[in-house]
Amino acid sequence: MRLVVSDPSPRVVEGSTASIYVSLSGHLWAGGPDDVLTVTVERTDGDADLTVREGAVLTFGPGNWDAQEVVLAAAKDADNEDGTATFTVSAPDLEPLTFVVTEADQDPLAPVFTTVPVTRTVTYFPYRLNVHARGRPAPTYALRTAPQGMGLDALGNLTWIPTELGEVDVVVVASNGLQPDAELSFRLVVGQDQPPLARIVAPLQDERLSGPLADFSCECIDDVGCARADFRVDWVLVETREGPGPTYSVGGAPGRWDISGLKPGRHFLDVVVTDSLGRETLAETVTVCLDCPEPDAGTAVDAGPIGFGDEGNDIIDPWSCDCATTGLAPAAWVGLGLLGLRARRRRA
Repeated sequence: MRLVVSDPSPRVVEGSTASIYVSLSGHLWAGGPDDVLTVTVERTDGDADLTVREGAVLTFGPGNWDAQEVVLAAAKDADNEDGTATFTVSAPDLEPLTFVVTEADQDPLAPVFTTVPVTRTVTYFPYRLNVHARGRPAPTYALRTAPQGMGLDALGNLTWIPTELGEVDVVVVASNGLQPDAELSFRLVVGQDQPPLARIVAPLQDERLSGPLADFSCECIDDVGCARADFRVDWVLVETREGPGPTYSVGGAPGRWDISGLKPGRHFLDVVVTDSLGRETLAETVTVCLDCPEPDAGTAVDAGPIGFGDEGNDIIDPWSCDCATTGLAPAAWVGLGLLGLRARRRRA
């Protein structure tokens, strides 16, 4: 059995009330015919102006299992902010349930912009920005300064397709009859579109793979936004992932690349990423080995037979060796001296 509320995020207009309903869901009642379940509803954190007006204590039991009303109230206050508070519904032996109540302030409020503008774009790419300002009543928007062709609708959607490189100034005004009006001013820099940057982040170069699944993922960075990644194995397309990125993975998530159909041995992985304007970049190829044995680090490398045919004019100088610092110094001296004498005799 668990506690349920009809609205997990209710709003209460300042100076008014709003109702929610608390009910029980899940397993059947485990108590006796005369037992009851007492449920409490209280504010446990946040704005003290939000309270439980009615229904702070609810009683459920045989014959009384219907949802029960809880009346929430929001007192008038001097500020013009929307306050919030956390309320908790609890009952013995049941998991407590919390929900957040918002006070909808009704005091007049001059507009204030909350938008952080994007200040860089590229030629021939649609620039879009949704501007928003808080205010009561809701503000309307207008363009005071803008380049030719830029538009702004009643919902605050700013749109433009630049055709020339350079910088332009933009000023958006929000007004609702209360002073002062709000202004959002910024300089928009229009540059030349650059190809995307891409790299394979998994697997790593020369990584050994085994098992049915592995990770084949890449990262894409671009000035207008990435749009697609084409994954290839041995130069054959195996999957295309679309979306804004910046991370793409075979199978839709890391570790979901099915390698069960690949033959053991070396394979070459590469990715082609495409940005929103259709420009492509090929990521650096990564070589992996499937079901390959680990190299034997304990096997000596065979450098071939030792030749004595032509020692040339080289005479081994024992001073170039640091073997005097070890306990093998006398033996090294004797060996090196004999090699030097042998070289001199051959030349004689």
